[in-house]
Amino acid sequence: MGCLAPAVLTHMASRLPADSNFPCRSADIWDILLNNDQVSSSDCEKMTKFPSFGTIIALTLLCSVAPSWALCVSQLDREVERIRRRSLVSTARLGVYARSADQVLINRDGDRAFIPASNQKILTSAAALHFLSADFRIATSLMTEIAPENGEIKGNLWVIGRGDPTLTSAKGLRELVQNLRGRNIQTIRGEIKFLPALRAKPLSRGWEVQDLHEYYAAPTSAFTLDENSHYWTVTPTKRGQPVQFSWDFPELVTGWRIDNRATTSPANGSYTLYTERIIEKGQKILRLGGTIPENEEPELGGVTIPDQVAYFRERLQAELQQQGIKVLGENINLGTPRYELVNYLSPTLGEILPNINKESNNLHAELLLRILGNRLHEVEPDAYAGGIIMVRKFVSNLGQSIAGIVIADGSGLSRYNLVTPRLLVNILKAMSDQPNFRTSLAIAGVDGTLKKRFRNTIGANNIRAKTGTITGAVSLSGYLNNPDLGEIVFSIMINNTNQSSAESRRAIDAIALLLLQLKRC
Repeated sequence: MGCLAPAVLTHMASRLPADSNFPCRSADIWDILLNNDQVSSSDCEKMTKFPSFGTIIALTLLCSVAPSWALCVSQLDREVERIRRRSLVSTARLGVYARSADQVLINRDGDRAFIPASNQKILTSAAALHFLSADFRIATSLMTEIAPENGEIKGNLWVIGRGDPTLTSAKGLRELVQNLRGRNIQTIRGEIKFLPALRAKPLSRGWEVQDLHEYYAAPTSAFTLDENSHYWTVTPTKRGQPVQFSWDFPELVTGWRIDNRATTSPANGSYTLYTERIIEKGQKILRLGGTIPENEEPELGGVTIPDQVAYFRERLQAELQQQGIKVLGENINLGTPRYELVNYLSPTLGEILPNINKESNNLHAELLLRILGNRLHEVEPDAYAGGIIMVRKFVSNLGQSIAGIVIADGSGLSRYNLVTPRLLVNILKAMSDQPNFRTSLAIAGVDGTLKKRFRNTIGANNIRAKTGTITGAVSLSGYLNNPDLGEIVFSIMINNTNQSSAESRRAIDAIALLLLQLKRC
């Protein structure tokens, strides 16, 4: 037996008392769907037979496993309203805009402005591809004032940073020094100096203060290295005992003191773990507090590096020493660097984009915004402001109105960003023939931020989209393959909710699955 249409199920549910004895709670249904268990036909039949549940969303998802009913375009808005009304985010703002190749399928507040969260990365990455091209690379250079002689740099070693978000100690930095060694450089008489070729505000407008020590709010820098963060793992131990803390790459961490005040709570107990970064008389302190249940999985996180230039210098000096190059540190003034010794090129922009759109890396998006803005350095010295100008120019070039649109950052972490669902769909439509853009988006049930969503539903492998989540704002925009209507470009956004992000995602996923079930009728 196949599941009934959501409209029928809703009608049946509405005729039962609220305390009807339904053998499977809606929370259990969600556990089946979101914890990767298979949904059997008997489950589907049972839920159809006894449809007393708290929300219609779960059954919409269940029916999408093996739909046997047709949903016409004319019925779509009504079914979306049912999902909204029956969900726990019914009082929130909901925007839905979707179109096929030949028609608008739904426009539910699609022209009103919403906080997009990480859907902002759609604008940033699309504008970067448009202006920079998929083959664009970011160079980090080592220079000096005059040509070396007999294996010796007579002046200083200059680092020219351009904001490569992929540069790491283990790869890019090591390769730079290896290439320097390959030129038979053995001694640097002067000092290590830094010259930024990217000048921009490190933080974007509208970021929340409590986020600023977290890895996902790492400040940008022309001398970005190791994503400007130290990553850590916190593991629960036994009840009442301190948690276990460890750095993921301890060889990269120097000068930090761990103030571990966090403890392990009983199984299924309270989860209140938090971290603070404190700078006290020059001492870097990472303080842990709160509790984590003893049966909880280890918590993964990271803390931002407070001084990117100092960290870059520290790691470069260590690598030079490791490879046998001496830095004498003499005070030498020979002017500005004119002689390039070696450089390191980042992966191409096309290769970087999946970090931004599949994995939703905020730092990569913020640096890309500034690299884009650096093209305007002659008229706008702050590359952050220049990047915003370039994104707005890209939107205008598409023939889209920028009235009411606010671009505050490149990642979507800012609550000052405002875009409309229609604008996101129009950008996605314009970029649909760009393979580097399309393949940068997460695939439902397969990878990126959609890896654990839409599993065991018809959405798996049929949706490529960008997710977005900050407190009170959740979004999903992208492409889906409807078997009857062909490709549908869509944007679904929820704002102003006091419910968990998981509840918003459930409603959004149910709406996306409705789009997959549309028929020509």
